[in-house]
Amino acid sequence: MPPRAFLPGWGASATLWEPFGTGVPIGPGVEVVGWSLGAMQALEAAMTIDVAGLVLVAGTPQFVRGGAWQLGWSPRILQRMLRVLDTDPDGLLDDFERSMFVPGEERVPIPRETDPETLATGLRYLDEASLLDRLEEVRCPVRLLHGGADRLIPVAAAETLAAALPHADLTVWEEAGHAPHLTQPDRFRVWLDAT
Repeated sequence: MPPRAFLPGWGASATLWEPFGTGVPIGPGVEVVGWSLGAMQALEAAMTIDVAGLVLVAGTPQFVRGGAWQLGWSPRILQRMLRVLDTDPDGLLDDFERSMFVPGEERVPIPRETDPETLATGLRYLDEASLLDRLEEVRCPVRLLHGGADRLIPVAAAETLAAALPHADLTVWEEAGHAPHLTQPDRFRVWLDAT
């Protein structure tokens, strides 16, 4: 098994991955595991670095709606989040985290990113980044995991992403929301380590 690099989603610190491994820097021969925003960053890394593979949890090639891509958020929501970040970052993160979990899921604590500039940079990235026209540059194997009840990134975004990648396999946990690796860590560990 290759060494792994771990990339968190927006609002989360990298310590959320500690139950699954310590991680190494992204480089050739490394498998990159990314969640949400981190999944987009993992895709982008694989376009320029010869990584061993990608594991994308709640992944999408574009977070906001725009052009022909209608499987994302309105850019106005992210602009509002940027404004709220200046005055009430804890309230913003509380609201965002609530949307990750669906009825029937236990709401688990998420280690938070606390640096306001890192949070703002992440929101700007989600607002501006689109990998739609570059997906053919991802040549490594890609495994995707998505919650069928994800309210932040619809499962159709992951299906579209998987279909566009040359070597991709999508697993959907129908009952899960945006953070299946956190709400079902034992199941995720087995899935992550499956070859």
